[in-house]
Amino acid sequence: MYEAGSEQINCNGTVIALPSLEVVKAAPNMPSDANIDWLLHIYFTRREFERCRRLIERELNRHLNAEYLYFVKGLIDREDGNNIEALRNLQKAVELNSKNIETYKEIGRTLYNMGRFGQALSVFREAEQHSPRQDHEIYHYLGELLYRAAATQPQLELARQQQTEARGYFELAVQTGKKLESYVRLAELYRKDKEYQQAIDVLEACLHLTPENAEVLTEISVLYLKINETQRAYDRLTEVVNIERKCTPKGLLALGAILQSRNDVDGALGKYSQIADAEPEIAELWNNIGLCFFKKQKFIVAVSSLRKSIWISPLNYNALYNLSLIYIASEQYASAFHTLAASINLRKDNAECYMLLGLCLRKLHDTENAFVAFERACNLAQGQQGGMRHPLVFLNFALFCYETGRLALATEHYNRFMVHAQDLLLPTEFKFQATKLKSLLRISSHSHGILADEEEATQLEAGTGETQEEMPLEVNAVVSQN
Repeated sequence: MYEAGSEQINCNGTVIALPSLEVVKAAPNMPSDANIDWLLHIYFTRREFERCRRLIERELNRHLNAEYLYFVKGLIDREDGNNIEALRNLQKAVELNSKNIETYKEIGRTLYNMGRFGQALSVFREAEQHSPRQDHEIYHYLGELLYRAAATQPQLELARQQQTEARGYFELAVQTGKKLESYVRLAELYRKDKEYQQAIDVLEACLHLTPENAEVLTEISVLYLKINETQRAYDRLTEVVNIERKCTPKGLLALGAILQSRNDVDGALGKYSQIADAEPEIAELWNNIGLCFFKKQKFIVAVSSLRKSIWISPLNYNALYNLSLIYIASEQYASAFHTLAASINLRKDNAECYMLLGLCLRKLHDTENAFVAFERACNLAQGQQGGMRHPLVFLNFALFCYETGRLALATEHYNRFMVHAQDLLLPTEFKFQATKLKSLLRISSHSHGILADEEEATQLEAGTGETQEEMPLEVNAVVSQN
């Protein structure tokens, strides 16, 4: 039951009149030295900005705490989109009290909204210096601003330093607060540095804040794909489906990747077709579609799909690399050569690109440059012993050296292949070809008839080349799908 200025309720048979909030509609008469910050705060939180303005104008000249009036006035101006006036009022609040960290933070936020990131960074650094405690909001904005600065920094070394510093601030933000954006950004930086397990750990901790966040769950599933944990990725995507009853394009792409890794090509294509209907301009989508059609030995459609991926993202290394593999499989060596050249321009330290370039040049009867390409591939692979091993680089070079009569080099690189292949689960086909090459080298060394088994060696290399085209393709598919 409502009456003017009050509300009545029945409590245990007794009618009680409760005062309405409308009692603050007209500002009460108070002594000139009274603190009305509480009243101003009520108006502001209720977004009654006009009342705030009238109260501020009335009290500004006689109020004992003009700092708070300017502070609230600045926030109201920013809400109204008047950032310049907001900065002026917030600056007046700072002049009245230079130790109020909240004012510095609001100035920094205002500058951030205006796109004046350099000035915002300076303000938040000053706030960090003056803050008597660890403040997760300051850390988050410092990380965000440094991350932006690194993205636009032309000097590579300085950009790396800024990105490392940004990562440190996001780590502090996560430790001292519970801001969702800090977790997401920190995981993004971990992923950028290829520290996928750390990124997963951060997002798993983020789920304690938002247990049913579909975007976070999808990102976790994508990261699990990066480390080949397909079952865990599938479990997380199942949770997304249970929450939303449907997946986002990113989730569908991950589901398709899982099906593709399990050789369910038709199932993967079904997921990809759903994405193509909704958001066709995704480079990774067409890259994976191309790989599916390559698996089905439909080279023309595979090439068309990968070319569309490159058209959407011209600097997409994975699509260029996979396209070159399909060109080699379809014996279009000149096209493969040009595609590999573009891939090498993007990643000059990739041993497998130079190996494939050597195969193309050999097929194009340019044995001199093929030797240079194979040698370059082996030098790069040899320098990566502590990281990823590339045993097929040495095996293919050994086969090439055997074919061109370089028996000593063939034996040397065969031995390198054996060193790099140890403890690796290679397909039986590769082991068979390596054993066959070993026997051929022994026959040639005793008979001195280097070209006596040339036809057999050529067939051996062709078989290894065909398998080589398939193995990196599958590995690279995982990278591009993620």
